[in-house]
Amino acid sequence: MRIHQFGRLMLLILIFEMMLLQLVGGTDVDEDTVDIFELIQRVSTGLGKAWNDNNYLPLEGVIDQIHHMEEHQTKYFPIFIDTLRHKFDAQSLLSNWITNVGDIADIIVQRYQLMIYYNKYKDNVQQDMVQIFANWTVQPRPSSIVHSVEKLHNSAYGKDDLTQSLFSKLVVEYETDLKQVCALKRSAHQFAYDLYSMTTLTEIKGYITLVFSWMVLRDRGLGNFTDQMSQMNAEHQQRMLDSRQILRKVLRYTGRTYWRCDPQAGNHVLGKTYAEITRLMQGYLENEINLSAESSCYETCEDYQDARVEGCHKDTICKDEMKCTGRVHSCRLIGSEMNVCHGNETTLRRYEFISYDNGDRRECRGGFKQAKSFSYHGFWRCDYCFCLCDEPAALSDRFFSLRQTISDFQQNKVVTGARFIKHQRVFYLQLQQGELLPSGLINQSTLDWIPLQTFDVTHVDIRSGFDYHELSRKSRSLDLDEITTDNDSLIVTGARFRVIDNHLNLEVRFSQLNFTTGRLLQPDVNSFWLGNNANKPREKLRLKNPDKSSRTPYGSAPLSTDNQFMEFISSSIDMDAAQSTVPFIDIQDVVTNPALPISGLGIYHKGFKGFGGFFAPKIVTFNFLKQLLEPQI
Repeated sequence: MRIHQFGRLMLLILIFEMMLLQLVGGTDVDEDTVDIFELIQRVSTGLGKAWNDNNYLPLEGVIDQIHHMEEHQTKYFPIFIDTLRHKFDAQSLLSNWITNVGDIADIIVQRYQLMIYYNKYKDNVQQDMVQIFANWTVQPRPSSIVHSVEKLHNSAYGKDDLTQSLFSKLVVEYETDLKQVCALKRSAHQFAYDLYSMTTLTEIKGYITLVFSWMVLRDRGLGNFTDQMSQMNAEHQQRMLDSRQILRKVLRYTGRTYWRCDPQAGNHVLGKTYAEITRLMQGYLENEINLSAESSCYETCEDYQDARVEGCHKDTICKDEMKCTGRVHSCRLIGSEMNVCHGNETTLRRYEFISYDNGDRRECRGGFKQAKSFSYHGFWRCDYCFCLCDEPAALSDRFFSLRQTISDFQQNKVVTGARFIKHQRVFYLQLQQGELLPSGLINQSTLDWIPLQTFDVTHVDIRSGFDYHELSRKSRSLDLDEITTDNDSLIVTGARFRVIDNHLNLEVRFSQLNFTTGRLLQPDVNSFWLGNNANKPREKLRLKNPDKSSRTPYGSAPLSTDNQFMEFISSSIDMDAAQSTVPFIDIQDVVTNPALPISGLGIYHKGFKGFGGFFAPKIVTFNFLKQLLEPQI
């Protein structure tokens, strides 16, 4: 008995849904486990099988997968595109190019959404509506889906010169524009992969819409359409292959490093976005008579390069300020008369500022104290010296943990991010972890920060050089490196600091993974620690008279490269009375969105000329090129 046309349409759409659930593995599939390449494979295989078996087309599950993949992209790609349109003149080639591609994509998406509409409201579909839709979709007109998909592909990826393609230009533009990196929180490598995914999803929408239309027309008895389907499939497969090859080429020269940008100007907050080393080589004003063991002024300020405060002469301001209980270094003559605005223990600043000009109109809440040279025994002149105080006491936060942090590899968790944490005067490098899934993906619901093994440096069982490193005048350097490997089967599962030649130095733990299964391969055995042992001399990166880091009105940019090092030093005497230890420590989370496994970890310095800047961790995102080297579709 012949089924009524309307009934066949309902049956078509019903089986369409049921088949798709089989295609994507049912409703229990973890959507995070399906990447764009797997989706391409599933769609191509599933739809081809449905056609060859003279069956009906699956739909519902693929729609869900596409929607899931697009969800996170819609949150940030509009930001990128809108910024580009504002940056470039409306008549510029790139701006027109972006607009043109957007218009083409809109045509495809509108037809795709209409197909979804017919599926969603199948009980109310008029008898001939789907046939009219299918006819319009497959017609070879300039605005048809066939031509739109082809135009989208050619406009995005180009035909001959890769460097001139929109895809390549957008990736280059992103990588060179710090505002984009800050807003989107992705490495350029990850951005290229996501841009490719977004374009490919649009092409898949067009492909599904076309297959659906040909099946509707075949079901209505309007033809066999085998040749049309064969040609369409061949063209789709070739486009997928071409775009993957282009992505592979782009990723070869695209950086995978991600670093965290500063908050907006004026939003630097102590304890929230940054932390400080305190009372290390801090500016200290002292009269030379108080530096002399004989309470004399026979010497000069420059003679006190490593001394202690020996007394408090009645004619000096020492009774009004916080005495340096450590050693003073690098003393020099600063002036014969000045007005001193003292700080307090709450701010850990000995001085808010020092004024050498009677016309200085800055307000001092506690009132100024005058520091003035005086004669000693009517012959010797006692001058004020400006020194640096190294004071390893209770108010000095100068410790770095040397304890290792390792992900829960027994639960197949790997490192996905990093941040500095300051706790009880100690700085820790804390790591984020997440469960590794097939194809280098991370189960986002499992993300957590690995608990710190905190300690009190004053505890009798806690040892310097084993549990922690204490900064001092002779040991205050931090090595700046990016620790990674050329082996794409290795992934980060831990990190720790060590001390080499009085420098804090980063080591990273790598473990081997099976990319296809997403499992670590005996991580208790197939893991090792790697650091830069500096077989060639390190370059010292210097700061020149830097102001306090948080005062910069400009965003910081990376200023260091591998195999360099930098010392913690005091801030500018003129601008900050040398009260701060710079660089500061950036304590913001360094994690991409969404979080990914990482193939490397590093420490770098970022800042702006004239300011102290920040030390911060950076991560190297997983190499998606590994996926592109898998067997082709």
